[in-house]
Amino acid sequence: MPLRLSDLAIGKSAILDGFSISQLHKKMLSMGVSPGQSISVVRKLPWKGNLYVRINGRALAFRYEEANQILVRD
Repeated sequence: MPLRLSDLAIGKSAILDGFSISQLHKKMLSMGVSPGQSISVVRKLPWKGNLYVRINGRALAFRYEEANQILVRD
């Protein structure tokens, strides 16, 4: 069952499953991030702040609103 990246706990890894809005999908593909890649949460700022993640060894940050649109699976 897909989870949202925003729900993934710090230190946990998952597989990027997709995006719930097409604008984000285009943005992620332009950065070289696509479904099927491994993603892990490194840090979460409080009060629905930014999420810092690693995707295939690359460090990226997402706003909470973006992370809530990124679907992952175990």
